Amino acid sequence: MTKELLKQYRYLGEIIRKDEEKLRYYKENPPAAYVGKVQSSNKEFPYQRTSVEVPGCEIKDRRAWKQKQYELIEKLYHERAKLEQMKLEIDIFFTTIYDSRDRLIFEYLYQDGMTQQEVAEKLFMERSTVSRVVDRYLACQSNMGS
Repeated sequence: MTKELLKQYRYLGEIIRKDEEKLRYYKENPPAAYVGKVQSSNKEFPYQRTSVEVPGCEIKDRRAWKQKQYELIEKLYHERAKLEQMKLEIDIFFTTIYDSRDRLIFEYLYQDGMTQQEVAEKLFMERSTVSRVVDRYLACQSNMGS
């Protein structure tokens, strides 16, 4: 576990939400239709030439849109799975911290986004103590990983 990964924790849910908004936008906003003119005539005599405006979009535009939409869906699906995995790894790391004070330090810092100074004040300790607790656990994690 690294500080960089822990710092990303509180942003992961927001990234997932924004990706879903993008997908919803692309589903609800297909390519803009254009208006073309078609020549026709009256149905009855006297046959007079008239112009009729017809809305629509070209088939190739629609196919390209659907392909891009599919690519986005696939990309978002894989990104979401990756972000959910990162979030799960961090949550598992938090559950391995058995000391309640130390666990609160990590949750305040990385889930709630508080600064070390704010955590120290909330838990009635020095900021340096908060820093040492974090460094100790992360050093322990890196030693276990290597």
